Amino acid sequence: MRISGLASGMDTDEIIKKLMSAHRIPIDKLSQKKQLVEWKRDDYRTLNSKILEFRNAAFDMKLQSSYLTKKVTTSPEGIVSVTASAVTNEGQYTIKINELAKAPSFNSGELLTTNSGSDTIGDLGLSADTTLEIIGVKGSATIDVTTGQTINEFVQAINDESALTGVKASYDSTMDRIFFNSSVTGESSSITLNLAGADDLNDILNTGTPGVPISVTGANAEVLFNDIPAEYESNTFKIADITFTAKEKSATVVNINVTQDVDSTVDTIKNFVAKYNSLIDEVNKELLEKRARSYQPLTNAQREEMSEDEIKKWEDRARSGMLSNDQLLTSGMTTLRRALSDAVGGLPAGQLKTLAEIGISTTNINGSTISGSYSELGKLYINETKLKAAITENPDQVMALFTTDGATESSDGIATRLYDKASNLFGQIKDKAGVSESLESNYLLGKESRRLTDQMSRLTTRLADLENRYYKQFTAMESYINKMNSQSAWLSQQFS
Repeated sequence: MRISGLASGMDTDEIIKKLMSAHRIPIDKLSQKKQLVEWKRDDYRTLNSKILEFRNAAFDMKLQSSYLTKKVTTSPEGIVSVTASAVTNEGQYTIKINELAKAPSFNSGELLTTNSGSDTIGDLGLSADTTLEIIGVKGSATIDVTTGQTINEFVQAINDESALTGVKASYDSTMDRIFFNSSVTGESSSITLNLAGADDLNDILNTGTPGVPISVTGANAEVLFNDIPAEYESNTFKIADITFTAKEKSATVVNINVTQDVDSTVDTIKNFVAKYNSLIDEVNKELLEKRARSYQPLTNAQREEMSEDEIKKWEDRARSGMLSNDQLLTSGMTTLRRALSDAVGGLPAGQLKTLAEIGISTTNINGSTISGSYSELGKLYINETKLKAAITENPDQVMALFTTDGATESSDGIATRLYDKASNLFGQIKDKAGVSESLESNYLLGKESRRLTDQMSRLTTRLADLENRYYKQFTAMESYINKMNSQSAWLSQQFS
């Protein structure tokens, strides 16, 4: 806490503040440079996230499954659902569901309880404490059964071991019965219950079959595929790379037609082109945005004199054009455009080699309307009619045009090239601007920001020392003035 100006009457704090303001100009400039570096870093990272999205889309386009989607129709519907995979052969098939797969299950007879689930196992007829072995598809477990155990507690004890056995039980008070179930279908799935001791579990559960061990198995699904019989342990099964889910037993034969899903492939390519167009729009927007150099980042002193709305408007102008004419982005966009326009080498003669041959180019003629121009800097247009025809007539060639992984870059497919180019650009920007988790020492702009921070820290220390020196000088002046005032007062007293 400083108190000054008592002897001189001078506003020392204001004088020193004005003296220091001139000395603070270098640190303000460093702060502005640091802010510009951070804005540039943030703009790079925003674009790099979009480049990463595009790279991931290009990776999906490298996969052959993106071009081999199959469409399935069934007649009649509702009996079985059918799904084809990329490797499913096109053609017509038949299937008939003779039996559905079933999980093993059984239920007790009516327990004749008097107090619902609160009745004890002893009330049902258990004469002494014993154990129950439960054997299911997953394995076996043994639980304690006591005469004082309630029905609900008995059911809970079975369910507590279901992770080991695969068997679960439930009690319904309305029906007054216990239901036992397994989650796994098929003949290999079973439920077996063995009660130790003299008591008969059938008598306790009132099943009506005393002396017979309680053991049930599931049933397989029985089908006729193209008139060939087959059995499966689940109602979902695969035949000839076709996945079936049987819904109901039926005497009706279901006709299945598997065809190439042209519309799905067209949509996949259209979505990919849309992602590319979105990316170049964002990058070109940054490259073409003018830098408002007369608007520099605000200093703390400037902020204090402005409203929040004024600060926002100023900073929107100040951070515009951070990546204007950026060479890294310009070079990256050029490589992407070349990857799209260059023909794919190494493919057999007469095969599709360019995007233009399947209706994708920087211009599109639709009747008397021409879309696309040089000013759009590489935006792609699709002639959907031509694209659909190419996929219908030459699906393998369209797939090869995108997915080929050649020995050289010139023989790589379009998607393969774009993935490699986008990966390279992503890596270059990451080296320059890092990612949100990056340490400043691991990327170029981070190192620059640290260098400016260090300079600001050293300069701040020097300014603090200078400010203290000013205060000491003014304090010394105040002391001398105070001493002189004292001497003057003494002399005046002597002369009087």
